[in-house]
Amino acid sequence: MRRTALIALVLVVTLAGLGWTQSSERAGSVGVLFLKLGTSPRVAAMGNAYVGVADDISGIFLNPVSIVHIDGQHISFSNMQYMVDMQAMSAIWSFPIQSKIGGRMAIHYTGLYSGDMIQTTATEINGIGYFTWNELAIGLTYGRMFTDKFSIGVGAKYVRTDVADFYSHTVAFDVGTLYKTGWRNLRLGMSVTNFGPDMQFKGTYDNTWAASIWRVSVEEEFGDFALPICFQVGIADELYMEGKSRVTAALDYSHPNDLAERLHLGVEYAYDEMFFLRGGFFTDVESPETREGDDSGDSALDRYWEYRFGGGVIISNFSVEYAWQSIEDLEDAHRFSLGYSF
Repeated sequence: MRRTALIALVLVVTLAGLGWTQSSERAGSVGVLFLKLGTSPRVAAMGNAYVGVADDISGIFLNPVSIVHIDGQHISFSNMQYMVDMQAMSAIWSFPIQSKIGGRMAIHYTGLYSGDMIQTTATEINGIGYFTWNELAIGLTYGRMFTDKFSIGVGAKYVRTDVADFYSHTVAFDVGTLYKTGWRNLRLGMSVTNFGPDMQFKGTYDNTWAASIWRVSVEEEFGDFALPICFQVGIADELYMEGKSRVTAALDYSHPNDLAERLHLGVEYAYDEMFFLRGGFFTDVESPETREGDDSGDSALDRYWEYRFGGGVIISNFSVEYAWQSIEDLEDAHRFSLGYSF
């Protein structure tokens, strides 16, 4: 077991290190950001502080080991009402593997749909028609407990973006671990998500530029862009367990390759494991660096904060979850999910 744990730790840290090497000068340069939206209401309502919780299938996109600590078969459908009429959705089916291999498998899908958008050009600012921006990821995840304390989850997914008549695609991978310390119910989690080769739109475009009195048009290939890789570690424990009540708290640290490091804090209250209330937030670890002459009163230079709330109910084998998210200066985002276990 020690050897397996060591290999898993080295793998996760190595992948995280490769993500770090891309982070310092690539802010805002990654693509397929729908992979970071998170359609799970439970995960979102806890401020994405979930890597150390990892105990239901809806968190598979943040820590693939989350499918290990459930029994039977589970199905989940999630929908996110996003800004400017965009929608993100996901579907997950998780089941045990009845063989000597053991463990659990999950098949999952995530998609983002923009709806119709007006297509404009430099000369036709009122539009020449409509186009859509659609993205999807279809994948498989496998997880297994190696001891009663240590478990590993790994996943692979096909990722594709379609914009008007252009598309790009690649394959991405997720790795996650969970360790139960044996003290109280303290768990330690670690994950690297969306690790894979850069993407590039297929085909070419005409790059037109002015040179003196001449206009020059050159056919060029599209540039490439990185995936939204994220390394995250977290802890979780039950702060209170008495009678039918339970209070679980989680704290995560995340290092994405396109943003500042962040701290995530989430709390879940459960009554009789049927009714749930959740709240959470995340914030940048440090305020953005400013240069001489920057306006210190500019709100864009403040440390970023975001709060989220939600709840859910489980009756018999059915579950219903909801989460609310406020996006500064934009519309609120709402997440819903339906689940069934058998």
